[in-house]
Amino acid sequence: MDSLHAIGFYVSATLSVGGALLVAFLPDRERRGLALAVTGLGLSGVMVTLSAGLAALVVLVCYLAMALLLAGPRYRVFELSVGTGWRQLGALGAAALFALLAFAAFRGDFVHTGYFGGSFGSAAIGRFLLDHDALATEAVGALVLVALVGAAAGWRVRERGR
Repeated sequence: MDSLHAIGFYVSATLSVGGALLVAFLPDRERRGLALAVTGLGLSGVMVTLSAGLAALVVLVCYLAMALLLAGPRYRVFELSVGTGWRQLGALGAAALFALLAFAAFRGDFVHTGYFGGSFGSAAIGRFLLDHDALATEAVGALVLVALVGAAAGWRVRERGR
């Protein structure tokens, strides 16, 4: 990594960590929405410096959309019905899953196959994502999964209130 990439990486990492801390500690939701957008910009910059352009674009769009939802006028807060013990257990499970995924990413070996499905198709897109953005694509996939679960939980709470 040359010096320009290193500077871009460290500036982007500082933006993402600083934005995340501001999201956690700012009192009003409009400022937290702006801080969430800064966090997304920082994460997108980190992925660009790591040559994961497609994942950077997806992360930027997702974080900007979440920032608009958080700062928007229709944002509502609801109480969780799960006890503290279950949340702690869920956090430990998530940490264990993260450790397992990190171990698999660092110790695993990608499979090389000989199938070529053409220059345009699902096989070509999969090959492109595995060649260039494998870890970033997994992270974005996990982010989308968490967002979908959160949206489904929010929808259930909303439908119960009707």
